[in-house]
Parts: sequence; structure tokens; C-alpha cells
Amino acid sequence: MTTYMEKYPRRNGVAAKKPGFWKRLIKGIIPWKGDSAAAVIRKLVFIIALIVFLATAIPLVSDVFMMFRDQWRSQGISNIYIPDGNSGGASKEILPSFKKLLEINPDTVGYLKIDGTAIDYPVVKGKDNDYYLTHDFYREKSKSGSVMMDCNCVVSPDGNSGNMVLYGHNMAVGTFFSCLSEYWRTLYDSYDAPSMQFYKDHPTITFNTLYEEAEWKIFGIGLFNIYEEYGEVYYNYNNKHDFTSRDDFNHFIIDLMDRSDIFTDVDIEYGDDILTLSTCYWPFRSDMDNVRLAIFARKVRPGESTYVDVSKAKVNTYVKRWQWVYDNIGGGYDWSQSNWDRRKLLSYTAEDAERDGYTFIDDINDSDGIYDYNNGDGYDY
Repeated sequence: MTTYMEKYPRRNGVAAKKPGFWKRLIKGIIPWKGDSAAAVIRKLVFIIALIVFLATAIPLVSDVFMMFRDQWRSQGISNIYIPDGNSGGASKEILPSFKKLLEINPDTVGYLKIDGTAIDYPVVKGKDNDYYLTHDFYREKSKSGSVMMDCNCVVSPDGNSGNMVLYGHNMAVGTFFSCLSEYWRTLYDSYDAPSMQFYKDHPTITFNTLYEEAEWKIFGIGLFNIYEEYGEVYYNYNNKHDFTSRDDFNHFIIDLMDRSDIFTDVDIEYGDDILTLSTCYWPFRSDMDNVRLAIFARKVRPGESTYVDVSKAKVNTYVKRWQWVYDNIGGGYDWSQSNWDRRKLLSYTAEDAERDGYTFIDDINDSDGIYDYNNGDGYDY
């Protein structure tokens, strides 16, 4: 064992002073005169590894800090917006609750909130669908961006687009549209009996426009591919904003429900306003950025209760996907027919069904003889 005297020998009869902590630390890291070849190599490897680590960690820490900063700024905005409590239908004038938000950002078109979640944000609409991906409500550069309405949608005193589409980032720190992924995840958290807990806890959305305060009932949750190399790209889910006829609306809803992972007790009919929330999602592989998760809701009708019987919701076990999923996840499974009971589409008539070759499900085997939508006896589908 090397003794202190051997390590720090006397000089002129005086014991050499032990090097300070920082000097010893530096000598332990940086190649020093008298180091062996092995020590020099070890120190160089350490220095290179440290540089690589810092080059990776510093931007990551900076990104996380910026995300939390964005959320902190957003929380400040939520304290500014106080709903008017006006449930009397659309107004021709901008609601007073939006005056302060419009002073900060004239691009404001609404306010989105899902009770009990992080979603509590103003909604903006730019001249394109790019600017607010990287700019916050104050129009400053931002990692989180803003919750934004599709630039082709309309909010006006004379009415809104029939399908208002909102986009938000799925942030790693759980902010903005990140929590929407829980809607889909809890549909598959158990093979035998998925909990659907997030939907059960949050079956409605509050989305107020400049001219109207409204509640929305969720009726569909689906995944959509955006790159043709992986298979079908269903453009309508976020690109169709208005409907030219009852048939146009009906076909849009049927197409959505074929691709919905959930069937709910919420009925839909021509004339209902539709709200779509869309975000990035990685349900199959973390290195694939081709999937978008969308939540679909329709506006609560005048005089209708906001109550939703969530016990009647069920997972669609025959959902329509795209070819990559069939080949890599489904083991060759492919989709061939619609599985949604179209009686929930109130504007779809028997004549429509006959024209489309669709047969309404016969309830003669239902235990009570009355159609009551997934009452649990196994005969409604």
C-alpha cells in the first residue's frame, strides 16, 4: 500500500502539500505528464464519451425545459379565459369571454377543454397548417406549438364548418394532445376485458367557438395512416370539412365508424356538427411516424342532456386499418365488411340500406325483444 509520505514525499525537509480537489479531478480526467499509455487512452475515451453525452443531453434537457415552459405559459392563458355560461345557442356577436384572448392573438377562434385532463387551451387558426406547429399562442417560437384549427375550416357568425378539425402535438411530457393517446391505449389494456377507462372518465369535450359555447359527445376513436407506402391513406377524416347532402354526411360517418376502435351509445344524424381532434401517435413502433390518432365527437343538440351511458361502449374487434397493419400486426388478417350498427346513424334509412346492400341486424333473438344497443346479452350484434 502506498503511504502518504511515499505519495507526497518531503521536499527540503517539508512535507509536500496534497494537491487540491479540483487539481486532482482534472489530473484524473485529462492526460497528464507521467501518465502511462493505458491511462492516457482511458482518459481520452472518457473525454470523448463525455462530449457525446453532453452533445445529446443538453439539447434534450433544453427541449424538456421548453415544453414545461410552454405549459406554464398556457396555464396562464387558461386563467384569462372564463366562459360566459351562455348555452342559448350561437350568437351573431363574439362572446365577451374571448375579448382578452383576441387582444393577445387575433387568430383565436375557440377554446378547448376536457375536464380532468391537461387539455385546457385556446384554439387558433393560421393562414396555413404550419405556422402554429412551431409557435405558441403569443406567436413566439415554441417546441409545443399551439392547438390549432385546420386553416380550411370556418368559424363565423353565420355558422361553422360541418367538421371542425383541431390539431395538437403529442408532447412527451404529457402536455397538449398527449393525453388523447389514453383513449386508444385503454381500449387495448386487456385482451379479454379492456377497461376503456379513459373514455368512460372523459366521454365529452368542451369546445367553445367565438360565437357559441358547446359540449360534444365522443362517438369514435380511430387510427389513420398518412403515408401511401404503408397502405390506404384515408384523407377525409381531416380534409372533409363540409357536407353537400345527407348521403354525403352518412357515407362520411359510416367510413369513420368502420375505422373506429370503439362503438359508443352516441347516435348521429345529418345536421349534427362534428369535431375532430388529431395528433401524432406511435401505437405499433416508435420509429414509425405515419400514424395519426383522431377523436370524433358531435355537438350536443339543443335540449339534449350531456349524459352518455358509457357502459354501452364496446371495442370494435373488426376495425378497418391499412395494409402494413394487416401484414405485420394482424397476421394476414384483412377487412371485408362493416361492423357498425347503422341504426346509430339516425339519418340512414331503410331505403339507404337497401340501396347499399346493407342489412339491419334483426333483433328477434334479443332477450327482451327491444333493441337497446349492446345490452350485454350477446344478440345485438
